Formats: sequence, C-alpha cells, structure tokens
Amino acid sequence: MENLGLFGLFLICTLASSLYPLGSEAFVIAFLAFDYMWFWVWIVATLGNTLGALSTYAIGYAGDSLYLKYFKNTHQKIHRYANKIQKRGSLYAFLSFLPILGDVFALALGVYRYPVLKTIVFITLGKGMRYLILIYLYHQYTQIF
Repeated sequence: MENLGLFGLFLICTLASSLYPLGSEAFVIAFLAFDYMWFWVWIVATLGNTLGALSTYAIGYAGDSLYLKYFKNTHQKIHRYANKIQKRGSLYAFLSFLPILGDVFALALGVYRYPVLKTIVFITLGKGMRYLILIYLYHQYTQIF
C-alpha cells in the first residue's frame, strides 16, 4: 500500500465508505506512522471516504429497482427512515461516518432524493471531522509514548 502512496489511501477510503466493509482508520494511522503529512492524509482520506458514501447515495438515488436487486435486506431498514430523512437529512448525512448504519443513511438519502449539494456538504463535514479527531488522537498518543 505504501508503494501507491496517497492514491492508495484514497482508494482504500473510497472502498471503505462504499458498501464494501473495510476499516479505513487503520490505514490512516498507518500513513501517519509512515510520516506522511497529516494534512494531506486528512484531505485524501476525507475526499475518498466522501466519494465512497456518494456512490452509496447514487445507488439509492437510482431507485428501488437497482438497490432491491443487489441489497434486498436493506429495503425495510431504509423505509423506516422516510420521515426522518425528510426532516433531518443533514444530520443523517453528517452521521454517515458511522460504521454500518452510515451506509444505510447514505443509501436512504439517495432513495428519498435528499438534495445532492446538502448531502455532499454534510457527508464531507462528518467524515472530515472523524478523520481530524482520529489524527489528533494519534498525535496525542505518539507524544505520550
């Protein structure tokens, strides 16, 4: 992964935020341990993770026929959130950084056609804040030890 550099981190973070289960946090920490500049790790991880979540949003946006074909088990979960998505879509977009549930939120935002620009902004804010906190905690830990 180190051979691919920040592009490799981007790919991992994109995959981790799509419907493919993968923990990008470990890779972010690894890149920090390899002495990559924290700012670039944060930017690349945030952009990659946002793109992955937007791919899930796009699957939902494509409609019932597409996501029912590939993700039958999520249909009932998504329809539980209909009213909540309409009222609090920004919060759900922000919380899309949560493991497993965040993917359902991103998919539901697409299904209910939550505005694209708001979705992009709040997903980016949530994912960026998560990585910023992770980077901060890593730096605090390395200063102690």
